[in-house]
Amino acid sequence: MLYPALFFLVFGLLLGIFISYQGFLSPNFVPGKYFQFGRIRPVHVNIVTILWLLAADMGLMYFFVPRLSGRPLWSEKLATFSCYLWWITTTLAIFSLPFGTNFGWEYAELPLTLARGWIPLKFLIGLAWATFALNLMMTMIQRKYEQMYVSLWYAMGTLIWTTFTFIVGNFAVLWATQGITRVNVSFFYIHNLVGLIYTPMGLAAAYYFIPKIANTPVSNHRLSMVGFWSIAFVYAWIGAHHMLHGPQSQWLQTTSIVFSIWLIIPVWTVVQNLLGTVRLNWPMYRQSVPLRFLTFGVLFYLIVCFQGSMQALRHVNEMVSKTDWIIGHSHMSLLGTFSFFAMGGIYFAIPKIVGRPLWSNKMAEWHFNLTLAGSVLMFAVLWIGGLRQGLQWASWATGNTFVEFRAHLNQLSFMHTIVGMHNWWVVRSIAGMLIFIGTCFFAVNIFNTVKK
Repeated sequence: MLYPALFFLVFGLLLGIFISYQGFLSPNFVPGKYFQFGRIRPVHVNIVTILWLLAADMGLMYFFVPRLSGRPLWSEKLATFSCYLWWITTTLAIFSLPFGTNFGWEYAELPLTLARGWIPLKFLIGLAWATFALNLMMTMIQRKYEQMYVSLWYAMGTLIWTTFTFIVGNFAVLWATQGITRVNVSFFYIHNLVGLIYTPMGLAAAYYFIPKIANTPVSNHRLSMVGFWSIAFVYAWIGAHHMLHGPQSQWLQTTSIVFSIWLIIPVWTVVQNLLGTVRLNWPMYRQSVPLRFLTFGVLFYLIVCFQGSMQALRHVNEMVSKTDWIIGHSHMSLLGTFSFFAMGGIYFAIPKIVGRPLWSNKMAEWHFNLTLAGSVLMFAVLWIGGLRQGLQWASWATGNTFVEFRAHLNQLSFMHTIVGMHNWWVVRSIAGMLIFIGTCFFAVNIFNTVKK
């Protein structure tokens, strides 16, 4: 699971840099309908979310679940079957998107079928996940140790929540009544793709690898259980905050706002617990690049979740919604938090799997520094540029009468606000290049660790 995921990370970032130029800096620089933004952007999104991050987290769960259970994996043959089925179906589905197979729902773009219905792709992807989940669940059920460490709780939650979320976003969305109800189902899926899939997977890895690398017990086991059960209770209810000020019931908007604010509870408990664990052996932070990735992943997790709660407030949402601010927010979640967790875990797991030390600590340092610098730069320009967008849109759309509104419309057109983002997008492309170069160091380092 890990080796192809690493390849697709490099390819997905390279495609992202291409899109930043092709779609924003010099639109349609490469001619042809198959290179248009609307066709290749879903490919980039699904590569980095499914072929990189989800696959990497699945590989890391194969690594630590048997160790925490005190048992070998329940069935290696089943794991091999699910692995091959996963890569064949997801790769085929994602790279078919430029040819018009898009399912039509955000983050659920993978086609239901291919070859005129002869290849039921989404059902096969679901089968790959089901066999993966069955394998790990049986490993945990037959565990040697009665007490379950917190990473196993998060792993078990992931297997259940991902199954439900996948069904809702990829099948049940078509069963819902058309209109705002169907859109609400879609946003349940979109937000819980992060909240009930990547979050528990990432935190399961962080709770395993941080104490392991720091060589210290987790700071507080009770606090870890508070974090798990509070996120299980809170997260499923907040997807509707993406539709504030839209044509949906006010009670539903208010409910999503309340639960979004309550999200502070699981976030603060997780951050306090994981940073408290690092603090128990702080000198190891300076010595270990994997621990640095994991620690900064925790810091980004704090920032992005606090930011998410604040964005759910009506007046804040009115200013930043649909701007580049939201793009920066989602990048900090999937790149700054959960990809940092996955990178730190891979740096620890691969040398253990192959029985060799990491090939180059210096190259790992370069990877961390370039990735961190590029990530912070990208988040900053997207947030500042996005806030500027929101302020311009607010100015453009003001007026107590139609005459005043029309006057503002003539003074500052919507297209003018888009043109004003060009310099910010240039800096974003530079930030993406820094991240890409650092990731190339990562790939070369892991490759040589395995082969040399």
